[in-house]
Amino acid sequence: MSKALDCSSLEKEILTKVIENKKDKKITIAIITFNKSIYENLIIEKCLSLGIYFRHYKLDNSNTLEVISLINKLNKNNKITGILLVEPIPTNIDKYACYEKIDINKDVDGVNPVNQYYLSINRSNIVNSTVLAVIKILDSYNISLDGKKVTIIGRSYNISKPLATYLLNLNSTVTICHSKTKDLFLFLKKSDIIISATGVNNLFKSSDLKDDTVVIDIGIGDILIDNGNISYTPKIKGIGPLSVACLLENLVTYCKKIK
Repeated sequence: MSKALDCSSLEKEILTKVIENKKDKKITIAIITFNKSIYENLIIEKCLSLGIYFRHYKLDNSNTLEVISLINKLNKNNKITGILLVEPIPTNIDKYACYEKIDINKDVDGVNPVNQYYLSINRSNIVNSTVLAVIKILDSYNISLDGKKVTIIGRSYNISKPLATYLLNLNSTVTICHSKTKDLFLFLKKSDIIISATGVNNLFKSSDLKDDTVVIDIGIGDILIDNGNISYTPKIKGIGPLSVACLLENLVTYCKKIK
């Protein structure tokens, strides 16, 4: 029988630490958005409930230079603790140029290439919150990564690639699959752990996998639970809210403090 890896207890545990670390400090996150997203709503909701200040910048019809100008102002503003650029980002905006401009000490989601470099040499403080959520849920269920065959579906800059690096640092054998991968199911069948970050509903079924496979669903229901003996993160009480908790942990623990 398949087992759901409920993330809610771990989420509460992390948020309790966030409250303890925040104490009476005035922590403020700058949230830059272009389109509405569920993730954005979750962040704002948690900030309100935890007493974390936020400034929400909704940008319409912006270009790369305008976004960079805003980021530069936020970098210089000592009242801003962390800066978050929320996906989806319009294609006319060079998001990588924007990531480069975020102060590495205010880079709450670890997207600046300097922070990604520190991760690559295993000396990082600020790591992408979804990457942290994946690692933390595996650790909380005592799922070892040492020597395991891990397949990541998706090759995004901000999640899949740093996740692969983190897993390599923990001695996993990592394969990245994507839309051009041939014979995807051959990779899945051999995997001990599958991490899917595609946002494609029912991309594969639990019956496609070997028994005791662990599936971390970062998408919106990438796996269809039909048969088999696997462990998986559910749509509700899954990785999404846990990622928000990890983001706020980054904000209060590692981001630049107000002098």
